[in-house]
Amino acid sequence: MFLRRRLMVLVALVLGACLLIGGVLTYWTSLRKVEIEMSSAIEVGNSTVGDALAAIAISDDPHTYLQRVVRSFDGDRHLTARLISPDGTTKAASRLEVPVDPPPHWLYWLLAGETHVREFQLPAPFKDIGTVELRSDPHNEVSEVWEDLKLKFIIIAGFCGTVLVLIYASLGRALKPLEDLSAALNRVGEGDYTAHVAEQGPEDLNMIYRAFNRMAERLQAAELQNRRLNEQLSTVQEEERSEVARDLHDEIGPFLFAVDVDAQSIPALLSRDAGEDVAGRVSAIRQSVHHMQLHLRGILSRLRPAMMIDQGLTHAVEQLIAFWRARRPKITFHSDVSEARFPAHIEEAAFRIFQEGTSNAVRHGKPDTIELLATQTETGLLRIVVSDDGQGIVGPAKRGFGLVGMGERVAALNGTMKVTSHENGKGVILVAEIPLPPERRGKTEETPKATSAA
Repeated sequence: MFLRRRLMVLVALVLGACLLIGGVLTYWTSLRKVEIEMSSAIEVGNSTVGDALAAIAISDDPHTYLQRVVRSFDGDRHLTARLISPDGTTKAASRLEVPVDPPPHWLYWLLAGETHVREFQLPAPFKDIGTVELRSDPHNEVSEVWEDLKLKFIIIAGFCGTVLVLIYASLGRALKPLEDLSAALNRVGEGDYTAHVAEQGPEDLNMIYRAFNRMAERLQAAELQNRRLNEQLSTVQEEERSEVARDLHDEIGPFLFAVDVDAQSIPALLSRDAGEDVAGRVSAIRQSVHHMQLHLRGILSRLRPAMMIDQGLTHAVEQLIAFWRARRPKITFHSDVSEARFPAHIEEAAFRIFQEGTSNAVRHGKPDTIELLATQTETGLLRIVVSDDGQGIVGPAKRGFGLVGMGERVAALNGTMKVTSHENGKGVILVAEIPLPPERRGKTEETPKATSAA
């Protein structure tokens, strides 16, 4: 059940309980009122009849006198009077005032109470005339109670209706932001992260609204970043495929053609019994195959660096430098990489940083020198540095897929990464620091560092 309905049901139950308690109190008050009125009326009638009977002795016609006494109660609201003969027949009776709004039978039954009756014996000389009887009748009094109840009911019903309408409207206004929040949550659940709610209303609810808006903004930013990364990943993959295809065409294709030519010439040489020439062709074929193996190994190292990392980070960096040296012979590479072994996931992350940082420097910086460093600090960090003397950061820095990927990889290891220009504005320096496991901290490196330069 919705919150507004539950609150309305609760308010209705409270009002119903109040009405029930008020009804019980009203019934008790009305019952006492009827009883008091009947008792008072019978006492007043008792005094009236007593005074009238005291003067019967001086009347000329006692029968007529008593009938006048009985008729004097005509139109009374609470009492009826009768003159009853000794044989039980009614010689005269008064008429009760007819109620303007007769009460329902169930209400009369609830409030009537006990009927009050008084009999008056006549003086001895007049006993043969009979007796005078007074009897209370609560119809008119219950009718007054009925009219009062109807008025109260109209007032209470109007009050309760007004209260319910006001509460319903107030709850609707107060809960409207929550309904908006629920709708926004549904939109977020369906993948629409642009959903926001207005930050207005009570401060405790505003805290929830602000937290939701921040969550939606972060989800939207994450979705946009994922979409951008997917697009960049597709671009990078396509570029990588193109580069692999170009390497295969430019490096492997000519040697395969050479191998084919040399292999086709061998039968002709054998037919002329030119053994020395055959040996030369075979040697050329082997050299071509060796050259192709080297290039294939370089391509595989780019696609699957784990094979090189298994032999250590130093070896992997040397292979990386060899790969780029073959393609960019004019660039001088310097490396100072610790030969100490680190956990596999840290070494892989470090190599990826070297790989991406070197690739960015070669492609965008046009450097003359690139320096690769990896050292363990006294504070238990593996410090990775890729520095070049290229043209530096030109214009607003744009974080491509490679930098974002490196940043995410470093952040996943609780590390930090920073990319800045050198102080002289020439070249870029990339610094990443990755915390080492506790068992690696404080250990000195027992093996020397490998240093290479070209």
